[in-house]
Amino acid sequence: VQATWHQPFSSCWRPGLRARPSPQGAGASALGAMAREEMALPLMMALPLMYYSLMRCGRSLVLPAGRRGFREIRAIYDDETVRVYQAYNDAIADAAVAGNSFRAPMERGLWSPRRMTWIKPSAVWMAYRCGWTTLKDRNQARVLALDVSRPGFEQLLMGATLSHGPREGKRRDRAVVVQWDPERVMDPRATPEEVFTKKLVNVRSIQIGLRGESVQTLLNPSFVRRVTDVTPAFRAAVGALSGSPPDLEAAGALLWPRPEVELPVPAALRAALEMDCSGE
Repeated sequence: VQATWHQPFSSCWRPGLRARPSPQGAGASALGAMAREEMALPLMMALPLMYYSLMRCGRSLVLPAGRRGFREIRAIYDDETVRVYQAYNDAIADAAVAGNSFRAPMERGLWSPRRMTWIKPSAVWMAYRCGWTTLKDRNQARVLALDVSRPGFEQLLMGATLSHGPREGKRRDRAVVVQWDPERVMDPRATPEEVFTKKLVNVRSIQIGLRGESVQTLLNPSFVRRVTDVTPAFRAAVGALSGSPPDLEAAGALLWPRPEVELPVPAALRAALEMDCSGE
């Protein structure tokens, strides 16, 4: 899916721009030009403030098609569940899928609820993080999709603290940490370090860090409803991206069995996650 970019405000205005003379005579032309310049001056002075204000509140003037928000949660979801992803080694993945739970790998000493873990709803971000399961280390050789309770997901986030911002110093005391990172999209022309993805610098994707008691929620069957091994889909998608010629449409169809769209977020949760102001 290719983005269509709107022109930034700065491309529509240049310092020193002057009005064209009026055809109604030199005197009228001069007076008209002076009036127009007097009216234009406050506007020109206000433009940088307008631009800064919009950027500050998370609405860049350069937006991709669909006018995506600066901070948003995009996911595969329905009324009951939200899909998030994690990458694991073969042993943990096999045990978790077989038991539809992380209790089995925990009981075998393969998985520990005492370690901090990160979940993310963006499939492309997961692909970047694990190198599509084939381009990085063996401990990220498998991707599991966790369909978690939607009310539980929202409740988990209500107790989160942000990794950057005024509350940054308190994050070590919190069981849930939220980090807003630049969204990533598939790009067959990207460098090997970017693993067939690129940043969307004006869109932020949510990363959710769990530690302590919050990791225990992954053992709760009322929270984690389904554990699905989606590794074959990730590997097939990168195969389409790296093919000759690359097939971006096929890669998208393989990666997303259903559309990954913006999740409606209640107002209280939007405020808690500071979704309507970038803070940058």
